[in-house]
Amino acid sequence: MSNQYPQHPPFVGGPGYPPPRKPMSVGAIIAIVTGSVFGGVLVLLLILLVVGDDAIQADKSPNLEVTAPVVTKSATAAPAKPTEKTSEEPQQAAKKPQPKEAEYPSGDYVVSEDIPVGTYTSSGAEAGIFEFCSITTEPTGETTMPKIKSAGVDERIIITLTEADGVVSISGCEPLKPRK
Repeated sequence: MSNQYPQHPPFVGGPGYPPPRKPMSVGAIIAIVTGSVFGGVLVLLLILLVVGDDAIQADKSPNLEVTAPVVTKSATAAPAKPTEKTSEEPQQAAKKPQPKEAEYPSGDYVVSEDIPVGTYTSSGAEAGIFEFCSITTEPTGETTMPKIKSAGVDERIIITLTEADGVVSISGCEPLKPRK
C-alpha cells in the first residue's frame, strides 16, 4: 500500500499562535539551580541567626545563688535573750518589695513542675525581624491533643494549661503571665 496522503511539514504556528519555544541552555539551568541552592542556604542562615539569638538570650538569665551564713555556738556562750520588738520592725516589713508576678519567657516548661496549671496570657510577639509568636504543648497522654497558638505583634494569646499538656514551648512571645 502506498501512502495516499502527502506528507505535510510539522505545524509551526500561524497567525495568532506563538512561535515554538527554544530549549533552555545548560548554562541557564545551572544558574537557576545554583541560585536556588544559595537562596535556600541564605534563608536557613537567617533562621538560625534568629533562633540562635533567642537561645543566647535565654542562657544569659542571671543565676542567683543564695547561701546562708554558718553560725556556730560555743559551749561557753550565754543563752540568747529575747529582744523586744521595736516599732521599726513593722515599718521595715511594710517596706519590703512585693514578689514580682511570675513570668515565663521563651523556652520549654514542664506543666505543674516548671509552670503551674492555670490560664496564662501573652501580649503577643516580641519586636524583631520576624515578629511571630507561638505557644505549643506536647501532651503526655494519648487522649490529649496538642495545643498550638500563634500571634503577631499586639495580638494577645490566652492559653489554659493542664497537667495532661506535658511540656509547653514558648517561642518569640512576650513573657507568659498568669491571667487575673
